Amino acid sequence: MIRLGVILAHNSLEEIKPIEPLVKDRCELTFLPYRSLDEINNLYVENYLFFDGMIMNNLSYQYLQQEIKTFKTPTYTYWINERDFYRTLFKINRTHKDLDYSRVCIDFISEENNYLGLKDMLSDEEFPYTIDWKLHDNIYEDVLDQHITLSRQGKIDLTITGLSNTLEQLNEKGIKTIRCYPSMETILETFEQAINEIELRQLLENRIVIGNITLENVDFSLGTINDLELKQMLLYKSLLEYSTDNKTPFTIQKGSLCLEIITSYKDLKQLTNSFTSCSVLNYLKENLPYKVNIGWGIGNTMYEARIKAQSANKEAQIHPYGSIVITENDQIIGPLGEESCIEYSNSIDPEMEKLSIKLGISILQIQKITSVISKTNSNELSSEDVSFYLGITPRGANRILNKLKEKGVAEIIYRKQEKLRGRPRKIYKIDFNKCYDRG
Repeated sequence: MIRLGVILAHNSLEEIKPIEPLVKDRCELTFLPYRSLDEINNLYVENYLFFDGMIMNNLSYQYLQQEIKTFKTPTYTYWINERDFYRTLFKINRTHKDLDYSRVCIDFISEENNYLGLKDMLSDEEFPYTIDWKLHDNIYEDVLDQHITLSRQGKIDLTITGLSNTLEQLNEKGIKTIRCYPSMETILETFEQAINEIELRQLLENRIVIGNITLENVDFSLGTINDLELKQMLLYKSLLEYSTDNKTPFTIQKGSLCLEIITSYKDLKQLTNSFTSCSVLNYLKENLPYKVNIGWGIGNTMYEARIKAQSANKEAQIHPYGSIVITENDQIIGPLGEESCIEYSNSIDPEMEKLSIKLGISILQIQKITSVISKTNSNELSSEDVSFYLGITPRGANRILNKLKEKGVAEIIYRKQEKLRGRPRKIYKIDFNKCYDRG
């Protein structure tokens, strides 16, 4: 079950507790009350690891954001919205029929929240006093002092506050005060949003991932079978050591020609630093005397992940050191951590299929070239560029580029090579749209 930590002012505890039975079937709540804002940072830092998400009021959220900049776990906030504000004003108008709003102070409306639309309702002469406050540890005292000053100066008859921690002191000073608070409806909407998003995130993070690891240049002649088995044993041992050293538990299975790592999407993101490198491959490079290739497959089932991992491994074998990911949406990313890393689609698009037929080159090659153009932010490529990014020979790259030139989607331009004598470098300027223009 989802666990949520709720940071709130201690005076608000009784107001928010009724939410608990409304969400008890979907999550477990732990309330973390504070008395002053300077307690919030410690409350968050000391507790966020124990929860799937954190929920807090808007003041706490803004204060914490100012302190820590980046939230380490999904964090949500509830606040007084226009619906809650005007419900409160309606109730006030029923009991204070002759209320002059120019003699009222409201401490939670400002330019930042567009005064919750009140500027459109009242003229400048009718508009209430507002509090100009900035986030700091003594904000409650600061806001309280401004309310008291306005009251002593005889400028207000009523205060409407959004800060529960000032309520008791305002009443003690004899200032007529009404508390405005997010409604149970508003709070429930925030909790449901948090629960729904965290459930979705957990589903995504728990997607199955298989890593297909193969030895490079395997020789199947009779005399090398024992050598192959020894290499696989060493690979297996290295993977176990990686798992232990990096505190990353995963299952390792031995296949006839490969080893498989079974893990989750969440762990894969950590292993690959969000698909920018591959710590497993880097570890194996340092600890094995031979090369390996890794294909990662992400799927909703074991079968789907395995098929994608096998395809990713075949793609990885094209590159000197290959670690390729194929996502559940058939996006191919890799080789991870290499300068030649690109991202492209492996799915068959009808328009791309037509383009492939017209040009006489494969869909995959078109998608790779398109990805290279996107990555380099230039449609001017040499045969060396195409060879490097596509993992093919210079001859193969020239063959593709010449075919594009023949079909009218590439033109040759020459670039003088700085500090080098001899013939200028041949560059192909590629524009696939020309194929569509020609029908």
